[in-house]
Amino acid sequence: MKTIASLTAAAITALMLTTAAEAASPQAPAATVTSVAVQTADTAMVVSHGYAHLRKDPNTKSPILATLKKGTKVDVIEKMPGGKWAHVKANNQEGYVALSLLKAA
Repeated sequence: MKTIASLTAAAITALMLTTAAEAASPQAPAATVTSVAVQTADTAMVVSHGYAHLRKDPNTKSPILATLKKGTKVDVIEKMPGGKWAHVKANNQEGYVALSLLKAA
């Protein structure tokens, strides 16, 4: 089960503005944001290396669901915290690909 909350850019901006306003008030509690996945508007990217593994989970020990060839288009659903992995959909399969293996379409 995933415990990572996805926020849109507008929600992140609203959170930042709210946090800044609260910080100006001495009675306001401090806001804390830990890990947040950044949800995208299905950004199209392509595999930029010879191949990329589509994995079940965002780590290199996770099972490989498919091997995507260079130039394969993927739709990025969200970028994971830490900026190393993207949750993508490619060829009717969802999984995770290392962001370092992708480039803008």
